[in-house]
Amino acid sequence: MVNPGGLPGHGTQRQPILPPALLAGLPTPCLLVDLRAADRNISAAARLLRGTRVSLRPHFKAHKCTQLLRRQLQAEGCFGATCQTAGEAECLSEAGFPDILVANVIADQSSLAQLGRAAQSARITVAADCLAHVNLLQQAAAAADVTFDVLIELDVGLGRCGLPLGSPDLVPLAAMIGRAPRLTFRGIQAYAGHVVLREGRELRRTLSQQVELHVATELDRLTRAGLSCPVVTGGGTGTLQVLGESEVFTEAQAGSYVLLDAAYDQLGLPFEPALFCVTTVISCRERETAVIDAGLKALSADRGLPISVNDDARVLGLSDEHARLAIAADSNIAVGDKVILIPSHVDPTVNLHDMLHVFDGEQLARWPVDGRRVTRLRTQESRP
Repeated sequence: MVNPGGLPGHGTQRQPILPPALLAGLPTPCLLVDLRAADRNISAAARLLRGTRVSLRPHFKAHKCTQLLRRQLQAEGCFGATCQTAGEAECLSEAGFPDILVANVIADQSSLAQLGRAAQSARITVAADCLAHVNLLQQAAAAADVTFDVLIELDVGLGRCGLPLGSPDLVPLAAMIGRAPRLTFRGIQAYAGHVVLREGRELRRTLSQQVELHVATELDRLTRAGLSCPVVTGGGTGTLQVLGESEVFTEAQAGSYVLLDAAYDQLGLPFEPALFCVTTVISCRERETAVIDAGLKALSADRGLPISVNDDARVLGLSDEHARLAIAADSNIAVGDKVILIPSHVDPTVNLHDMLHVFDGEQLARWPVDGRRVTRLRTQESRP
């Protein structure tokens, strides 16, 4: 049995994540959460924002697991949940979460109906960046006999959704939201996703300050028009350290911090990997190479290859169901051994799995990834 060694980016030796007998019994490939490490990450995030004006609204999309989100929301300074889709909002609402931000614009009728159902038992806030969104949200709210809070999304450099800096539509759009009978204008969403993975804390701070200047300019325009903006939300795991210095933002939408991944782990953040993919060696046919049973159907590769925590193994490439490893000449890795990987990107990796295997130092539990769309569809189809 090959046990985990040093973690990249931390330079310290780890003890095995769980006892060899439990590790050997896991069905591979599977995702394993070190709950002690996740709890340390939750505490670290709370410390970063302690004494600031910024509340942490953890992002559900990072792991889509309501049991883990409940644990995050118990931390000091956390207020409400963030999610990315109407389906996730409905999942959270059904699970009893009372305050949910959908950090996205919603336009299709099925998703709008889901928003309406979610708002039956939770406060729902959603983004908009055009008049069409306002009309769609008003119609959906009326159809479900609910109300929505609405944020205007700004494009602060990501190049995705949102109004550009200085858009003449900003004030009229806010006023239109305020006049809609079932909508309430609450403020601004400004997610700087292009900043969160930039190397160097000072570079991230400088870019974040530029974003703040952008947002402050737009807030001033709204204020001069007599429009109140109590909520300014944005930020992510990579900018959580500097967001606490903000005089503009009121909320942080970080999500990956709780489990982290190999991409974020290279930035020197005060968090540690808590999510691992457990795999089994299925072939050692060639010298200094091995094949494991996890590929693109178990691991995301959009941010690079996963990192092995085994000192004597390195991932060379992924195919659908396999990964090739380079192994050290003096390695004792053999068929049947476990190789543990740190995923390169948490969000899409977790989205490939129905279950998280969670070890708290004593017991191994299974937590469903119940916000995953496929999992939710299966659950709904099984209902009588």
